[in-house]
Formats: sequence, C-alpha cells, structure tokens
Amino acid sequence: MKRLFLATIAMACLLSAWAWKPIFIGHRGCYMGVMNTAEAYYNGVDHYGYQGLECDVRVTLDGCYVISHDETTNAVGGNLTVANATLAQLEAETYTQTRGGVSYTGHICTVAEYLDICKEKDVTPVVELKWATGINNNDMSNFPGLAALIEEKGLTEKVIILTSMRKSLEYVRSNYPALKCQFLCNSNWETHFDWIVNWGLMPSIQAGCLDKNTVKRFHDKGLEVAVWTVNSLENYNRYGEMGVAMITCDYLMPSEMPELDTIDLDGAATH
Repeated sequence: MKRLFLATIAMACLLSAWAWKPIFIGHRGCYMGVMNTAEAYYNGVDHYGYQGLECDVRVTLDGCYVISHDETTNAVGGNLTVANATLAQLEAETYTQTRGGVSYTGHICTVAEYLDICKEKDVTPVVELKWATGINNNDMSNFPGLAALIEEKGLTEKVIILTSMRKSLEYVRSNYPALKCQFLCNSNWETHFDWIVNWGLMPSIQAGCLDKNTVKRFHDKGLEVAVWTVNSLENYNRYGEMGVAMITCDYLMPSEMPELDTIDLDGAATH
C-alpha cells in the first residue's frame, strides 16, 4: 500500500469542508541570510514561519556532512571545492551574499547543526542529496553515516530525503524504509511516473511543470505532490488550487497567504 506522506494535508484537500494551506518549506533556509547557513535557517522559522527547512548535503574530504548547494563555495564568496576540503578549511571561510538588497555574511553549516535547528524549532528537515562522495547513484557508502546522524538527532520519523538521483532513492527506500522520500523532478515527472508510484515516492515538481491533472494522477495512486520554488501570491494560489500539499519558497510569507478552498480533484480529467 502506498503511503501518504502528509495525511493531514490530504484530508484537508480531499475530505474536509474547511479552508486550508499547504505546508511551507524554506528553500535553503530563506532569503534572510547567506543561503544554507544557520542564520538563514533560523530566520526561515522565526521571521517567515516556515514549517520545514530545505538543505543541500555534501561530504567533505575528511568525511563530514556539510550543507552547500554547489560543488564549490564560489557562489557565496569562498574558493574551495567541498569534496577536496576539510571541515576546518571550510569553516575558516567567511561567506557573503546580497539578497533582496541586503548584504549578509555567514559560515558553512554542518548537517548536525542544521538538524539541531530543525529539532529546536520543531520543523521538518528536507534533506536534499547532491552528488557527493559516497552519496550518489554509483556509491552510497557515506549514506549510512548520514542516516545514523539523523537517527541520533531523533529525526528519523520526521526527515524527508529529497534527490533527483533515482538509484540513490532506491537505495534509501530499500535500506531505510522509515525515511520519507521525495523525487526531485521537473517536466520529466511523467516519464518517471510509474517508477515514482512503484517506489512510493512523493514527487517534488518544479513550478511550471505541473497542472491539476498531474496532482490528480498522483493522488489517485495515494501520493501527495510538492512544488518548487514558489515566490508569488499568484503562483501560491495557482498551485494551491491544484491541491499540492507542500510548497518550497525563498521569501513567501505563509501568514500573508490566503486560505484555500477544499480541492475537488474529481473535476480534473485523467490521462
């Protein structure tokens, strides 16, 4: 039986007569702070009120789990390649980034620090696996250490593992069935539809690559749908009215978004 990852939202979408809102996930934390740093994660909860925080995991030369979107730290003012640098070398860098006209400084955040923030703030960790040493389609030898860290922090039942790497997801689903998983995709969701359903994954689909029929097709298979990245009221209404259960955003304020009417997916045509 396929599992609904967000049962409460599903009931709100399908069964309840009450208005509802999707779950909001802060993309790399939020816009207040250098992306993927502790400041951005704290502000994602304290300022924006996000119910989950997304991160990008990579592995250092000395086998530590850190958060960096890119293979290098160049985008935030550093000059290191994560896989070829030690944690100490990465922590010695000071990052800078201007976002929304405001300049921020920060330092690399470890996965342990990120998980501590999620636990402290009682929000959902959305852990995106980037192609890294021992965490990729060809080699998952470093994933057990990451899973052990998640378990150590008491977040196994709460965390969501997100990636576009199919074989990596198959490995996680086969060896760590307690971990919830999302498949990161775009317009290729339809090509992978049967595979997503067979593995019981929640699709996380790029904005602009889905419609109400997409959501209905997955709902009919017992799966919720997430969408990334949404940063306007117009798109919030657009995807919310499709019945998506989760929205990833950079700076959208959940408190300013209107509640949505109950979704009637029966009206959507099927393929």
